[in-house]
Amino acid sequence: MNLKELFEKAEELGHYLVTMTTLDKSKEENNLEHYVIRQEFPLDDVIPSIDNALRSMNIKPPVPIPVTESPAVVEPQKPLKIAIITHFNRCPDSYSPGHQVKSQIKMLQQFGHEVVFFTQAGSKLTKEEIGCEVRPVVSAFKREKNIINEEMKQKFIDVLREQLTSDFDVAVTHDFYIDDCITYREAVRECGVPIRWLHWARSGVGHPIEWSMPNSLYVYMNKTDVGTFAKMINVDPSLVRVVYNDKDPSILFDWDLITKTINNKMRLWEKDVIQTYGVCTTRFSAKGIDSVIRTFGALKRQGLSVALIICNSNGRRRVDEIKAKMEFALSEGLNENDILFTSTLPEELGTASEVPHRVVMQLMQISNLFVFATIAEVGPNLLLESGITKNLLVLNEDLPLLYDFVDREKTISFPFTSSQSIHYKGRDDESMAVLAKQIKGQLKSNKADMAFRQIWKNHNLETIYKTQLEPILYEEIK
Repeated sequence: MNLKELFEKAEELGHYLVTMTTLDKSKEENNLEHYVIRQEFPLDDVIPSIDNALRSMNIKPPVPIPVTESPAVVEPQKPLKIAIITHFNRCPDSYSPGHQVKSQIKMLQQFGHEVVFFTQAGSKLTKEEIGCEVRPVVSAFKREKNIINEEMKQKFIDVLREQLTSDFDVAVTHDFYIDDCITYREAVRECGVPIRWLHWARSGVGHPIEWSMPNSLYVYMNKTDVGTFAKMINVDPSLVRVVYNDKDPSILFDWDLITKTINNKMRLWEKDVIQTYGVCTTRFSAKGIDSVIRTFGALKRQGLSVALIICNSNGRRRVDEIKAKMEFALSEGLNENDILFTSTLPEELGTASEVPHRVVMQLMQISNLFVFATIAEVGPNLLLESGITKNLLVLNEDLPLLYDFVDREKTISFPFTSSQSIHYKGRDDESMAVLAKQIKGQLKSNKADMAFRQIWKNHNLETIYKTQLEPILYEEIK
């Protein structure tokens, strides 16, 4: 049936929905016109009609291809000098690519590399804002989509040949894939600078472009679309590497040096269960520290990786008591990677006597459990702060005042004993095992917390660097 016959049938029936799109080949952009004609066609039938039309096109999503993995770096390598070349003039945090590039600079510097940031001529960006040396040398001009400015291309070629001296090891470009960066892209392709190139795509590629050149790898940010991406830029898929966006709490929440030190020492991103317990060293017994330690020992025996961070003030006065608590923790199966007293951190951090409240709150933000085995309270600040930071609350049911502040049904209750109810119930290993299983079940059913831990584990600076970025920095490109 041809188009004329279809219209005749529609007119005969009197009930029809017709959609049509025309293409004006004389235009390169905005060349589609869309029309819809509907005559007494039931609204409920519109969606089935469109569904049937789409099915007739037999459109199927592309099948993901295997992504080539760069070989892991096993032996220590010398730090590199890395040029990061952008079309940026400004780099505000509200600009996602700019924010991510600044984060990348921090990551590279954290692992010992020297970074130089290339930005547009005339840019006011400073070393303090970017975090490394800034060279405002990238040719600035009015860019046009898909139009090469030959004069500016040659100027940028000269810049690249002059600035990328032999002491540079790697050049990283960011988002030269986009349409109005074609002049920069062609300059890079033609400059002939003998260096390893990593071309980062932080935006999608809307139509086919030519980006193939020697000594280059092409970096995309998800594995599923690598095949489509390689086809759009006309390179062999084996030259595409994947590096995810990093999302590290230390940067997102502007962590204190103390928080960063604890995180790195205990490798908190690898932990299933984290508790932060702020307490004065002189009140260990009143705050039920032994019961908390026993609970964490039972959680570890359930196969969970744990971190119990005790932010203890007045640590200088009770060194022997802290040592005794560590020995007790060892007897419960915990080691120095599982439990930490902040008073034992390096002296230059100043935590022997106290920990800033800011640090405690930063640690609570990344914690997911608060076992409150205290035997006496009046107005429990720790309980309120743990609840505000969305920790699973395990409260001492032998201290009824705790339920003034949170409903019993929204917590796990356990008889840890108290000054108001002294007994021996719940102190045996079997009872602790039951409690640990209950905690484990609650945490495993918290999809929001599980998603957070997965993202943190896979997208923190060390994981992204060691598993994805470092391998491509040192890979020999064939």
